[in-house]
Amino acid sequence: MKQSSVIGAGIVGLATALALQESGRQVVLIDRLPPGEGTSSGNAGIISTGAVHPESMPDIWKEIPGMTLNRTAPLRLRPGYLLQFLPWLFRFLRNANTETAERASIAISALSHSALSHFEPLLREAGAEHLMRQHGTLYIYETQAQFAKAKEECAYRDRRGVDYQLLDGAELLKLEPSLSAGLAGAVFTPNSAHTISPLALSRKLFEMFQQRGGSFIQTQVQGFSCDGNRVTEVQAERPIKTDEVFITAGAYSKRLAKKLGSHVPLDTERGYHLMLPHPGIVLHHNLLFPVLGFAATSMEAGLRLAGTVEFAGLDAPPDYSRARHLAKRAATVLPDLQTEGGECWMGYRPSVPDSIPVISASPHFENAYFGFGHGHLGLTQSAITGALLVALADDKETPVDCEPYRIDRRW
Repeated sequence: MKQSSVIGAGIVGLATALALQESGRQVVLIDRLPPGEGTSSGNAGIISTGAVHPESMPDIWKEIPGMTLNRTAPLRLRPGYLLQFLPWLFRFLRNANTETAERASIAISALSHSALSHFEPLLREAGAEHLMRQHGTLYIYETQAQFAKAKEECAYRDRRGVDYQLLDGAELLKLEPSLSAGLAGAVFTPNSAHTISPLALSRKLFEMFQQRGGSFIQTQVQGFSCDGNRVTEVQAERPIKTDEVFITAGAYSKRLAKKLGSHVPLDTERGYHLMLPHPGIVLHHNLLFPVLGFAATSMEAGLRLAGTVEFAGLDAPPDYSRARHLAKRAATVLPDLQTEGGECWMGYRPSVPDSIPVISASPHFENAYFGFGHGHLGLTQSAITGALLVALADDKETPVDCEPYRIDRRW
């Protein structure tokens, strides 16, 4: 039986490990943290089947000048990180054109559209269906100008065949009475879903992984031993022999990919959340406020306000004032929200300049594979990523064309 090593036990790594088991492999999962307890535990919980827009939209450059001026802005670059960040930023801006955004939209949609069809079998087998709700997502806009721009950008959804509805302010308020009166409107994607506990979901998947005979090693991976163009060992506290290796380590994947000869312009969008245990309101849908830069999701532990983008790398300490500021933003659109007792959190979204994740065989090693760089869509695209990686490893036809996700593409 083939021995597979999956490095990274977040939601993408867990889904990949389960897909490998389904194909008949013996799998070891490796991470420095317990499964699901890294960035996968703190996301907004949304499976965004209607996601079609790259981060590098053609007019994003207009937001760049304000990135370093306002400490609590939805998009923030710490001044001390500017020089290190410039190469990524230049690539990002180079991708912010109509042609590249369209290409990225096609690649993103191909993964997101099939997200639930790949996730649902895992939920059923893991006994985790009670952790998922499919009530749809509302993209909410405060002003008529913001809503008018959102309507224009729905052209991307039209071209990708996404089911959506446009709601005016009165229709929006009927769906979500906790919202402020006077909001301009929303784009509603009814097929989106959310989990009421990202961490509980990961733990249920890990429990199934163990029941199938999988093993977990909590350790820091240092590198690899190779024989010609094959990886033979994962170097950690103790060497781990392997027949093949899958790197699904999120924002930490860049260093590991480099050790296998692949250089990826991966950076991290540091995201924050504020968990409100007694919010005083219950939301019926996932709420996304694109201009304000946060999402609001009702979960079993309360209401999670998640969002903001901060570029400061992996080593800088958290700025939890960004998490606390989420409550102030939310209060402008959820007037009855109770914010006492909120708990702050920060995690690392692995982001590449073109918003297209890496789902790829190694161009240098015949038994190494990569699945990372999903940005804001790791939970959404996790299950299909696992399916694609197994198809690549087995040299079988993939559910979608994997050419756009190659690690050696032009960045």
